[in-house]
Amino acid sequence: MKEGTNSSRICQVPELRREPEEGVCAIKLFSDGREVSHLYVHDLKVQVGGATVRAGGIGGVWTHEEYRRRGFARRVLEDALDYMREEGHDLSLLFGIPDFYHRFGYASALPECSLSLLEKDLPKDISDFRKYAEGDRNAVLDIYKENNRLRTGSVVRRPDTWRGFVRGTSWYVDPEVWVLKGGRGYLVFDATEEHTAVAEVGYSSPEAFPWLAAGVGERARRHGHGEVKLEMPPDHPFAIFLRRYGCRTLQVFPRNGGGMARIVNLEALFSKLSGELSRRLRTSHMADWEGAISIRTEEGSVGIRAEGGGVEVGPTQPGAPEVVLPQARLIQLLFGYRAAWDVASEEGVFLPPEFLPVAEALFPQGYPYMWWSDRF
Repeated sequence: MKEGTNSSRICQVPELRREPEEGVCAIKLFSDGREVSHLYVHDLKVQVGGATVRAGGIGGVWTHEEYRRRGFARRVLEDALDYMREEGHDLSLLFGIPDFYHRFGYASALPECSLSLLEKDLPKDISDFRKYAEGDRNAVLDIYKENNRLRTGSVVRRPDTWRGFVRGTSWYVDPEVWVLKGGRGYLVFDATEEHTAVAEVGYSSPEAFPWLAAGVGERARRHGHGEVKLEMPPDHPFAIFLRRYGCRTLQVFPRNGGGMARIVNLEALFSKLSGELSRRLRTSHMADWEGAISIRTEEGSVGIRAEGGGVEVGPTQPGAPEVVLPQARLIQLLFGYRAAWDVASEEGVFLPPEFLPVAEALFPQGYPYMWWSDRF
């Protein structure tokens, strides 16, 4: 150092640190002796249809305003991807701002869905609810597990780690939870007098639907709300039931933002999907198809073979027809966010036309969804 140089003006090389705790790891970047950027990787189990996979949920992405536009967020995100690969995560999820996270391989994969009804059209005089108590925890978890056992994008709630209902229909709204007596169902409202909005619903059987609908109406009448809103996928059985009362549905499919996903470990991910892919094939119009295909992405390749009504996943087989596509498109197919014929028409995707019906069977369209209390 030259004599007279002010050492406080010398910029240090930014330093990355990982601070793992149970269920979460903080990725932090320090520069000039201060923390300038960070994020958190949440260790989750997530449904892909009937299969359970390990996911890294990215949340709390932050960069100090004085240090923005220097690539620091990129540093922590790239290190988070390295961390997830090292720790054995199959895929990663996040809820992001538009037009940023696609640079790191994330693609929109979780649509936002809601429906609205008029209070006057909902049933009356059959409500039978009370406030949620800690003693309801196990019954609520059992209902949630059964209701979401095939819902792609839903988080597996473990009794020993579930945080409970932590929010309503946005990040900073507290929940108000009603439980239908007899353990028949529950409703999670926004805890506000300004509107009646439902962030989550659970039911023990469809017989509970009229009572759940009446509970939504009762809550709206208490606060003088003429309209109610429920955030849930349109193929949810309760959403289908509510059509009898007249409703409007809204579905938002972001281009590059919102609920996003990417593949972290292709082979490990698909090794857990044999049963789910078998189920999809057996229940499709291609149930009798037998053969082999290879799928190649920038994250590697995997082979799929169907025989005797089942699907096996393993290494690619010599001579098998090959599907070539970015992993960002493959995760959208796997989640059911986009249709196979749509993805096949994109530049950089090669899907042999004769295998399009097979792709439609293995990757059917659907409504992947994550309830608000599980978001990060």
